[in-house]
Amino acid sequence: MLTIYFYTLEIALFSTLVAAAVGVPMAYFTALRRFPGRRLLLSFSAVSLCVPSLIVALGYVSFWGMNGVVNRLFGTQFSFLYSTAGIVIAQGFYNVPFITGIVSEAWERLPHEQENAARLLGAGEARVLRTVTLRQLSGAIGAACIPVFLFCYFSFMIVLLFSPVGRSTLEVEIYHSVRTTLDVGAGAKLAALETLTAFAVVLAYSFVARRSQITSSGVAYVPVVRKGIGGAAFIFVPLVFLIFIFLICPLLSVFVNGAGDLSKLLRGGSFWRAALHSVECAAATGFCCTLAGFAYSVAVKLERKQASVLLQTIPVLPMAISSVVIAWGATMIFHEGTPALLVALETALFWPIAYRQIQNGINRIDYETDAAARLFSKGWLDSVVRIYLPACRPVLIAAFAYCFAVSLGDATMPLVLSIRNFDTLALYTYKLAGAYRFSQACACGGIVAAISMIIFLAGKK
Repeated sequence: MLTIYFYTLEIALFSTLVAAAVGVPMAYFTALRRFPGRRLLLSFSAVSLCVPSLIVALGYVSFWGMNGVVNRLFGTQFSFLYSTAGIVIAQGFYNVPFITGIVSEAWERLPHEQENAARLLGAGEARVLRTVTLRQLSGAIGAACIPVFLFCYFSFMIVLLFSPVGRSTLEVEIYHSVRTTLDVGAGAKLAALETLTAFAVVLAYSFVARRSQITSSGVAYVPVVRKGIGGAAFIFVPLVFLIFIFLICPLLSVFVNGAGDLSKLLRGGSFWRAALHSVECAAATGFCCTLAGFAYSVAVKLERKQASVLLQTIPVLPMAISSVVIAWGATMIFHEGTPALLVALETALFWPIAYRQIQNGINRIDYETDAAARLFSKGWLDSVVRIYLPACRPVLIAAFAYCFAVSLGDATMPLVLSIRNFDTLALYTYKLAGAYRFSQACACGGIVAAISMIIFLAGKK
């Protein structure tokens, strides 16, 4: 068990380091430099949130696999996928845009007084970056890296497909204990160890996120004057090249490989049933998550407890529970998976995504408006309907879109619940890949990725 545990930590740690090693330098260029495609590159921050990891795995197989684009192009038989390095590279570059987006936004809003003071005292640009800028960014970097560590720690689909023989992670072993060996005792021990470790990481994330908010609060935003790439091209070009071959090309190859079998896929009745189930489930999950996030945000606002450590920690606690563990626990209690149970479990895991969006909208309501609403409203419900709901309409739509996209791409929970006669598009994609119908799996995965990104970006806009 300890071997599996340390291997899980090893994969999560090295995947996070890869994401940070590429994502933080890229954040420098997107925040402070001007180049063609900058906005497009920042838009890829949606990838790790709305594109399922299963689609990324399919992309890597179609581009870097034994019969992938690279080997066909060069006439070789090279592949690094089915190894620890393959898992680390896939997970690391999958999360690069997430770190880039968060750190870039924080970098744009940094105060410049300390940097200018250091330059006046004779410090060079490299020393200013090392001793001032990176120290100021440490909270934002930590707030970006800790969720990435948890994503990789709970990774299921990529590890399930790419893990070398004889190696496994906690998440995959828990799934095998539940569905293959039926060893409930071993599964329970692994689940307890996994959850306790994740809980400690989540508490660290809560502290780092609050520290990041404190250091950035009260700072007036000064628009950044962006320079061209100039002499930094020797760093910028390799970074873009790495992102291109390890993220963009694999994602594009999913659409290319699936284009030939798209019409065949669309003629199948199973696809349309899975599509209907996906839309129904994602819409219900998005609505329930948005409602839960709005209710919690309103409760915190009405009680004026925004600074409460406990109330701000509660929304991050679901990050400590994996999809496999919560779905397994539900099957132990209810004995059979249902669509309603799937929606309830996804809501329990994903509502903090909605809460984070809605909280930003509610916090924009200034004190004077809030006080006037309390004074002139008939009661708290009247205040919510007349003030909070209209003020939060844009973020409510964004929260629904985020949760819809995340639910649509979730294949893990439907797989563990094993709902009778119920497939989602993500689960249907996994089954097609397992049946060696790879082109159809790419076609279905491309549809899932396209819908998720369109909904996600529409909600963000």
